[in-house]
Amino acid sequence: MFPILGLFLASPAIPKVLDIIKPLNETRNLIYLYETEYYVDQDEYYVPILLHAYFTVPLSVGGIVFFDNMLGTFIHHACAMLEILRFALELDASINIAYFIVLGLSLLVLTVTGMTTVIKLHQPDEAIKFGAFTMGAFFHLFYSSFQGQILITQSEKVFNSIYESEWYNLPRYHQNLLNIILLKSIKPFTVSAGKLYILSMDTFSIVLKNAMSFFTVLSSMR
Repeated sequence: MFPILGLFLASPAIPKVLDIIKPLNETRNLIYLYETEYYVDQDEYYVPILLHAYFTVPLSVGGIVFFDNMLGTFIHHACAMLEILRFALELDASINIAYFIVLGLSLLVLTVTGMTTVIKLHQPDEAIKFGAFTMGAFFHLFYSSFQGQILITQSEKVFNSIYESEWYNLPRYHQNLLNIILLKSIKPFTVSAGKLYILSMDTFSIVLKNAMSFFTVLSSMR
């Protein structure tokens, strides 16, 4: 729209350019951006009238462009929300195998390096090195579990918000739609690792408790 506007605004300059390139014995007629009546001699006040047109025409075109962009923004926002919904519905199925491999390796590293740290407590330099690996695996497991907990908490808010809303004031059709959402949100969205490990702070605390018990038994056997 703006390049076309530029061409439109440049049209009054055509007679001036032609007078230089291909002059005539008479002055070419002036070009106005649009026909209007100012109740003055328009040829005499050509420049003020042209400046007025230069100020007003871009405003109208800018308004059109603004609302077109706003429409595009709303449409892309709606598409993004639908994409998020689609991703949420396919979330667990699409990444549970990948998380199973990643978290399995993390647990393996946590166990092996933790055991090695306990065994090498009499060698501080070695114990610190393996202890660093243990802490890295620990924080990786914590981070993944925390992200899963965020998803669970946020999906639970959807159910609570619908339950506490004034659904009784909505039309019957919308109430039926809310029923579908309620049924879907009763069970919160989760991310699992191979359908065995649900990423949440509850399962993280269970894993951490079992790991500490294992390391305590191992330490007492030394």
